Amino acid sequence: MKKKRSLNRLNLLLLIVAIHILLPYGSIIFADNQPWPSSIIKLPENENAILVEKKTQTLFLYTSKTPDLFVGFQAACSTGETVGVKQKAGDKKTPEGIYFLYDEYEDKYLSPIYGEKAFPTDYPNFIDKRAGKNGSAIWIHGTNKKLKPMDSNGCIALENHNIIKLSDYVNLNSTPVIIVEEIDKIDKAALIKQEKNITALLGRWIKAIEKGSYHDYLSFYSSQYLPDISWWEQWFEIRKLADKLDSSLIISADRTGIYYHNHIFVVLFDYSLMNKDKKILIGKRELFLEDQSKNYKIIGDT
Repeated sequence: MKKKRSLNRLNLLLLIVAIHILLPYGSIIFADNQPWPSSIIKLPENENAILVEKKTQTLFLYTSKTPDLFVGFQAACSTGETVGVKQKAGDKKTPEGIYFLYDEYEDKYLSPIYGEKAFPTDYPNFIDKRAGKNGSAIWIHGTNKKLKPMDSNGCIALENHNIIKLSDYVNLNSTPVIIVEEIDKIDKAALIKQEKNITALLGRWIKAIEKGSYHDYLSFYSSQYLPDISWWEQWFEIRKLADKLDSSLIISADRTGIYYHNHIFVVLFDYSLMNKDKKILIGKRELFLEDQSKNYKIIGDT
């Protein structure tokens, strides 16, 4: 009996150790009845999202394994030494919004301030430029000095071993970096509704390109934004030729990610053209959406 009590006590101690030591680095699964981060509406299968919370100086890595979203990794980080949202070059503030990593630098190409690895973001993005913000060189990088809260010039700094660990989860031009002051939560039902509505809009937008008129296509855009339509006339002629040859042209949006920050939705997807059994990847498309009187409108695209 005494031996059994000792084993139970040992098991309890091991459980406490596991909670306090392993949980910060393990998988926190978001079930249907739990609030989800409002910033991540949809992640492509096996994709990751980096969410930086400035208030707690913490970087979270979220991973999608349908139908679940879970935290696979989290680490202390350091953001800009000046409080607030970045507005201009040299203000030593970290921007807030949705960004993507477009390159990766190893330590042999970096000065010591960037540690062992660095990933530049695409700040300023379309939304930042529209708001008159400027500056550049906002990176996620390591550091060769002791990590302190709010100790960078505007970048997001991690300890070297954590930037190396994070690099295993980064897909360039695909993995989003969402920077917020504080993580906002939303219930799963509201998230599903947003995803359904935006996915439906994306489908109608694609149909307008495939079969619709110039005016059909423009109807998806805000009256305050005129997209580049210099390609439309040539595309219309290609469509007519395909119809004569009884050869359908199909546009597809694959690996779609949907993200949200400060009333703006960002939709990123692989944009492809299919003809019979041939599929051509044209590239990535990024749409910026806004809910205008309960009707999503595109306010920018790249």
